[in-house]
Amino acid sequence: MHTLPNAVQREREALLSDAVNVLKTEGYQPFAVQDLAGYQEPDDLLIPVLNVHMRPDIFASGMGNDEMMLGVVEVSTDLGEESCGRRWQAFSAWAHDHQSRMQVFVHPEDLKRATEIAEHWHLTPDFFVPVKRTH
Repeated sequence: MHTLPNAVQREREALLSDAVNVLKTEGYQPFAVQDLAGYQEPDDLLIPVLNVHMRPDIFASGMGNDEMMLGVVEVSTDLGEESCGRRWQAFSAWAHDHQSRMQVFVHPEDLKRATEIAEHWHLTPDFFVPVKRTH
């Protein structure tokens, strides 16, 4: 588990859980979720160009296992870190090289801010999935 303040950790876990539920309704079968009870941890991915290993928050397959999706959850406090844009670039590059999709799950009130970060990092902000708070 990450060492985060309790409130941030609870928000992250709630967003992870809500993101998994969104993916299930879309036909994905999440089989690996980082730091969420009841799921195995995703494997580290070798990021192209950077030649480093990074772990997505969610790794899932679509119906028939023909589409892979990696997911990242960003709670409000994460959007204050410069590293989130770099992380999105890295996972986007991996997804592109592996004919997969990347999705970033954020709360609706954070969508504008997340979009601005993506544009700053020269990413097309079409990978965001706004997830309403349910917890």
